[in-house]
Amino acid sequence: MKRSAFTLIELLVVIAIIAILAAILFPVFAQAKAAAKKIASLSNLKQVGTGMQIYLADYDDNFPITYAPMPGNPTRYNYDRLTPTPDWLMSTDPIVKASVDSFWSNNTQPYIKNFQLLADPNSVSITGQTSSPYGAAVPPSGQPIVSYTYNALLNGYSATSIDSVSRLPVLWNGRGRAGIEGWAYANPYMGCATAAAPCRYQPPAAGCSFGNNGSLSRASRNSRGTGYDLHQGGIIYTYADSSARWQKLGVKGEGATDPRKDPFTDYAGQNDPNMRWQDATGCHAFMFRPDYNFNDEPATAIP
Repeated sequence: MKRSAFTLIELLVVIAIIAILAAILFPVFAQAKAAAKKIASLSNLKQVGTGMQIYLADYDDNFPITYAPMPGNPTRYNYDRLTPTPDWLMSTDPIVKASVDSFWSNNTQPYIKNFQLLADPNSVSITGQTSSPYGAAVPPSGQPIVSYTYNALLNGYSATSIDSVSRLPVLWNGRGRAGIEGWAYANPYMGCATAAAPCRYQPPAAGCSFGNNGSLSRASRNSRGTGYDLHQGGIIYTYADSSARWQKLGVKGEGATDPRKDPFTDYAGQNDPNMRWQDATGCHAFMFRPDYNFNDEPATAIP
């Protein structure tokens, strides 16, 4: 009885067809995976934004505070610093405890109820970090990864005073792709150097300085080398109305960006930005000002 089988040529043709199909389908699968991560991040930030709205209802429509007196230097507020999240330090020092408990990532947890929501599924985990107000303390292994950052210009700010609630960012991927284990951050940060006075946003005006509480702010460009291309060329913002939306950035492109949509001026073909947008006076991070109505006013670039 004669037995039939594939010839060598037939087998090679089948293998070639499979290879061609794989080459076509792999990019499709990669795009589908990226889209799924973007949807998961949108869901995370939407839930965190909803938790913020519940917080507002309990605190007379005031946004969460995030700055308390600094450990080791209680004459100033603890701005522009990584802060333990959650309170893995377990310090008995009342100033340390107040600084940790008051930070946005911790004081909103009764409303968010899940530290895992603060981790972007597309972030890169950064471990072993320290922060100067807390000595050389390193988070124990297994602490939550925090990717998102809080707009510190809203520190204790009244939600009813916001000019454009659907466009003002409250939370975003403010460290780029970096997700830091056991530490959270507020970005942009707002200067409040005198703990004897309230730390509240002040509108742009000549003479702004870190020594004049709330009159100066900056958007940090530090992504820990991970870049800002998180989700198909953009990032996700949660806005003051609790909505969450993807926004394309200028990553890996040339030329100036739109200061109403991108905190950074240009990327010069790279993944990390060169400069940052400020208002015309140079005082505040342009698109994060709670009294900004997102009109076409001039912006200025600073390093």
